[in-house]
Amino acid sequence: MQQTPPQISREELASRLSGPNPPLLIDVLPDEVYETAHLPGAKNACVFKVTFLEDMKQLAPDRSSLLVLYGSSSRDLACATAAEKLSAAGYTQLVRYQGGFEDWCAAGGSTEGKPAGRKSTSTPLDGRHRIDLQRSRIEWVGRNLLNRHFGTLKLRAGEIEVRKTRIDRGKFTVDMDSIENVDIEDSTMRKLLIAHLKADDFFDVERFPTAEFQLSKITTLEGAKPGNPNSEVCGTLTLKGVSNDIAFPAIVAPTPDGLLAMDAHLDVDRTRWNVRYGSGKLYEKLGKHLVNDEISLGLKLVTLGA
Repeated sequence: MQQTPPQISREELASRLSGPNPPLLIDVLPDEVYETAHLPGAKNACVFKVTFLEDMKQLAPDRSSLLVLYGSSSRDLACATAAEKLSAAGYTQLVRYQGGFEDWCAAGGSTEGKPAGRKSTSTPLDGRHRIDLQRSRIEWVGRNLLNRHFGTLKLRAGEIEVRKTRIDRGKFTVDMDSIENVDIEDSTMRKLLIAHLKADDFFDVERFPTAEFQLSKITTLEGAKPGNPNSEVCGTLTLKGVSNDIAFPAIVAPTPDGLLAMDAHLDVDRTRWNVRYGSGKLYEKLGKHLVNDEISLGLKLVTLGA
């Protein structure tokens, strides 16, 4: 059984680093974080990269070398995860500085890096941000008891308006004629399904070629962790000429290149918009034609900038 590597305190680490035989200090955070600021003399091997162990072989080819690992803070699992991976790979002298970069800086420790060269994108710019129609999309999933089909929809237009660094309003238009299926390999069967979805049994695309979502409010969810929904989005979805209010959680954040993005996953009851085919609420004795009322949607929005 692998032993948990011992921990080292900030004071002991500072003493060891200033001594005659300092250990190899490894920053296990992403390279862009390392480049911004890191402990003096630290080398970088990002534990989140699939090449982590290969990178470590370059930094420490001798697996009996003494390595001190650190991450962001005592709350961060990056250091412990790196220790687990390295221990399993045969490294025998591992020490964790679990307090990490935060603990080091809290005591006034010096750092290296180029913080002035990094541009902050923590808040979106005020103004109207048009939706990037090439990068944005809707993914759909329809199901019954034993099967499911899934595919995509394209956007025809859209924009989000930001005021005082907060999203104030927005809307986007869905091109219903763009509906595609991506799971059926047989082209004939795939075309039959698409025709079925475009017909009046489902979305009646000839009469209703577009759907629209009108954003009315976005509320910030306090305490949300990165990678989890940080907002509640409220608005009105108009489909087949029927408008209903909906609300759903979403991740809304600036991208590293300063744009604005939204990632949301929600289930909608299609019968609220008169999409009735195969609904057990509306028909009896459907047999194999029964289709679940709920459709799952994945919404990916990226802007073109203000």
